[in-house]
Amino acid sequence: MAAPPGEYFSVGSQVSCRTCQEQRLQGEVLASKARTEKEEKLSQAYAISAGVSLEGQQLFQTIHKTIKDCKWQEKNIVVMEEVVITPPYQVENCKGKEGSALSHVRKIVEKHFRDVESQKILQRSQAQQPQKEAALSS
Repeated sequence: MAAPPGEYFSVGSQVSCRTCQEQRLQGEVLASKARTEKEEKLSQAYAISAGVSLEGQQLFQTIHKTIKDCKWQEKNIVVMEEVVITPPYQVENCKGKEGSALSHVRKIVEKHFRDVESQKILQRSQAQQPQKEAALSS
């Protein structure tokens, strides 16, 4: 497998080097992207196995895009070790010390649910469009 542009070794390559003290070190190349993807998959698998709702999983992914420091604690989302979001994962379920972290997380949650609602409205209007066209053509 060829290395991506700007990188010298591809993921999985076996490498070795000799230090200035003549010590030989060996290892396998692991890109941080591969590690991050693995951690994200494990987090998603944990959420599914813990019985977290689809809405909770989607909110976690939305938050994680903006704030990498978030994790699952049973069915709760913990953000920056300061904010805890409990089921059913609404704005009022965001708890923590009042301040910028809590305020920022609440804004992300509010925007997430606004976007979800907008998407639902768009999908409904697209689903009704063929019905309207059929009624007009008959």
